[in-house]
Formats: sequence, C-alpha cells, structure tokens
Amino acid sequence: MSGPCLTDGPSHDIKRAMSLNPTYRIDLSYEQNYREGPFFKGEIPKRPMGRRYRFLDFEVNSLLGIPAGPLLNANWISTYAALGFDLPVYKTVRTRAHPSHPAPNCLLLDIKAPLEDGDLDGRLIALPGGLRDRIEEISITNSFGMPSRDPKLWQEDVLKAKRSLAPGQVLTVSVVGTPERGRNLAEDYARGALWAAEAGADIVEINLSCPNVMSGEGSVFCDPNASSVISSAVKRAIGATPLFIKIGYIPDPALLARVVASNAPRVDGIAGINTLSFEVVKPDGSPALPGEGRLRSGVCGAAIRNCAMAQAARLAELRQKERYDFVIVGVGGVMTTSDIRAYFSLGVDAVMSATGAMWDPYLAARYQREESQGGGG
Repeated sequence: MSGPCLTDGPSHDIKRAMSLNPTYRIDLSYEQNYREGPFFKGEIPKRPMGRRYRFLDFEVNSLLGIPAGPLLNANWISTYAALGFDLPVYKTVRTRAHPSHPAPNCLLLDIKAPLEDGDLDGRLIALPGGLRDRIEEISITNSFGMPSRDPKLWQEDVLKAKRSLAPGQVLTVSVVGTPERGRNLAEDYARGALWAAEAGADIVEINLSCPNVMSGEGSVFCDPNASSVISSAVKRAIGATPLFIKIGYIPDPALLARVVASNAPRVDGIAGINTLSFEVVKPDGSPALPGEGRLRSGVCGAAIRNCAMAQAARLAELRQKERYDFVIVGVGGVMTTSDIRAYFSLGVDAVMSATGAMWDPYLAARYQREESQGGGG
C-alpha cells in the first residue's frame, strides 16, 4: 500500500481505474498475490466524522467489512482497514500448512444477471478474456482449496494484522478443520480456533461452507448435527471469545432453520453466504480450471446477490421468530453502495463485500461519505 496520502475522496479517474483493476490480480498465482499484494496504489480518503456503532460488545467506526477470502495476510488487512473496512476477516487458516490449488484460481464469468434458485443446477461459462465495464456485472469463480501457512507463521501474522488496526476496528480470523484419517474434525477446528484466539483474534469464525475443496470440510454447513458438534467443540476451546459460523446457501428454509437451531445456543454471529458451487467450463465445454476435482468451483460477485439476500432475510426472520440473540453478517454480491443499503434494510447487523471490494476498494469510503451526507440515493 502506498501512502498514506489523505484526500477528501477518490477522484472519478481513480474510481474507474480501481474498478477495472482488482487489488487481487487474477492473472497471478495465489502465492504471488500473497507475497506482493494487495495491488493498490491509490489515495487513502479522509473519513467523515460520524457516529459510532455497536457490534456485539465492540464499539466500531462502521458496520462494513470484508469476509474471509481477499485478505490473505496482514498487508491486506492493513490496506483495507485504512480504506474504511472496519470489520476485516483474516483469510481462512488451518492447523497445518496447506497448499493452494494451482493457478488460475480466479476467472471472470459470462453472467450479467443475478442467479436464482432455478439456475443452481446449470453450468457457467468462463469469459475467454477481458473485463466487465460495469462493476455491477462482475462475477467470478474462485478455486483455492483454502490454503494456509504453517500455524506459527500465520499466528505471528495475525498479531501483526491486529496491531495494524485503528481504534474502532475489529479483527475476525476464519478457521477451518482438516479432515484426515485418525484425526477428529471437530477437535481440529477447535485447535485452530484456539490458536487464532491466542494470536489476537477479536472474533473467531469457523468456515463450514467452502465449496472449493475436495474433502468433507466444505459441506458441513448443510448438516445440523455435524455443524453443532463442531461449534460446540470450538466454543469450549475459545471460551469468552465470540464465535461466528460461516455458512453457505441453503435454499430449503426448513433445513436452514434446523441448522440455525442446532448452532444458535453457542454462536454469537452467523455470516453468509459463501460462494455458490457450480460447474464452470470454457466456451468449448471443457473444464475452465485445470486439475483433478476442480470442475466445480465457487461463484461469487454480482451473480449470487439474490440468493445471498434471500438467505439473509430468512436468517433475520428466524432470529425474530425464535428470539435468537446472534448477529447476522450479510455477505454475497455486494458490489455497490446501493447493495449495502439493501442488505441493511433486511435487518442484518453488518455487511461485507469481497468481489466488490476487490474491484472497488473505495466502496466503504463512498458508502460512509454518502451516509454522512444524508444517506445517498
């Protein structure tokens, strides 16, 4: 990150350039982005003086953040925190080192309208090249496999990330268990969560929902019993540290209600959705991503907005009906300030953007400025 050069706000040229050149370079490998990113050379806008907000027991500058995904390490955390994303989530870590899937890891998709429930069984086509001209039309597929550094390295980096935050900002660390023969998955989740809390995480989020893996850790969110066993083990391990669960899209309202009911007694927050899982192919029908087990990958960006907002609304209804006391973090398809307002209108407590914030790192600053001037339009 350059700077810090403070300005009253990003210029039109800067905004357009950043919307067309993501801070995560999809033409580079995960390792290159980890070492060299984020690819941001813009100005850091001044923040408008405004109200403070409550998020659990934290007093925060805003209720905007970035979910587990783009924030690969402390450099990414500090950059986006400076840009006004006050609830950053450190990318998912494990109890042992784990490599990324080979490049490419991200591809643009040929989708212009948000997907609906009836579209979920189809195939999607990756764009052969080029970028969308409008951020509202950007959708991508990503396939990383939840890579992780060795725990000693990521614990040191989490502490560095925590120290980079300003007052009024809260660090969440995302954790996943690794299923292996002879190891208990719930215990592995709990071990990783404890290490994250010890490293300085204000909140621990357990990722139950990643579709970009070739083993069982990616489907737990659909199982009320399995997810409950994991969240119980994690809560015992981390004690008073707030616990969030990250879930994927559950189109069946009855199943969503059972998953929520089985986890609600011990969680402080529910975040969702993660990406939608699809088969992604090239225009000729061949797999878009190379390697075994990668025909299906996660889809995010504008395409998943309708599904994500539908689930956020269901979560808010469940919370009110059952008198649950967890917070709801709305994630999925947040590309513009209008999308942020739409999520808050559903009753969520915080809103996070991944793909939108990658292509437009000024998203939070623009929203905060609009709110300070009377709510935008």
